[in-house]
Amino acid sequence: MQQNFSTLDALNGARQSDLLPAPVAADTSCIRSNSFTAVFGPLDLSHAQVLARGADRYVFQHPHEPALLIKVINMDAYAAYLERKPLKRFYKQFQRESAYRVYLNELSEYVTTTTVPSGVWNVPMSRVVGLAQTTLGLGQLVEKITDDNGQLAPTLATIIAREGISPTLSDQLDAFFDDLIDAHIVISDLSAKNIALGNNADGKKGMYLIDGFGVLPLIPLYAWSKRLNKMRMRRKYTEWRARIQRQYDEAQTATQGTITP
Repeated sequence: MQQNFSTLDALNGARQSDLLPAPVAADTSCIRSNSFTAVFGPLDLSHAQVLARGADRYVFQHPHEPALLIKVINMDAYAAYLERKPLKRFYKQFQRESAYRVYLNELSEYVTTTTVPSGVWNVPMSRVVGLAQTTLGLGQLVEKITDDNGQLAPTLATIIAREGISPTLSDQLDAFFDDLIDAHIVISDLSAKNIALGNNADGKKGMYLIDGFGVLPLIPLYAWSKRLNKMRMRRKYTEWRARIQRQYDEAQTATQGTITP
């Protein structure tokens, strides 16, 4: 009888264990390829190709993540900039983050404008992922906006220089800035070089703000007031549209003037 009970207990145990998920062996190769170090560094950029150059930063492809870029401070350009701005050079010495203040400004703007009550991210800007240690100093990890071939997407400046501003592009620009204003994004540098046209990491096509955002003034009035920021953005956008159209027309005139019959 004892043996029968033991057999029954064993069968019951077997049936209960069948209801439990079988243990899954850890895929160590996957863990290694997606480890913290592979994403956040230290990353060797000594032989990496510069994909783009800004006024104060280099942009590299992340060596392990195709959907990410790394922005690294151009210390030579930063030093030259401070050399031309003695007042800014004076108060910058009291900022512990020094040249890396731009990371904090952009991260703060990203967090502020993407934490909407609905919890749905739908702001037309490249996502700020975090920071990484590199061989060229602390780098900023951002989403890569790509063309249909997976390469770095062209900027608005490139498209305007090549094709001008078509009615379709004009309407797209108007809608893009309406979205920026609605999201209460504070733009510090309104430039056609800071806007990309392509696909985000989710494959969604559109215009994306890739640089030039964040609060710079000591008294951040436009961050405090959405109404003031809207008025400022409308004014700057109107002036900016007129300026880039004028620059394109002048470039076309100069090009036509060099063509001999």
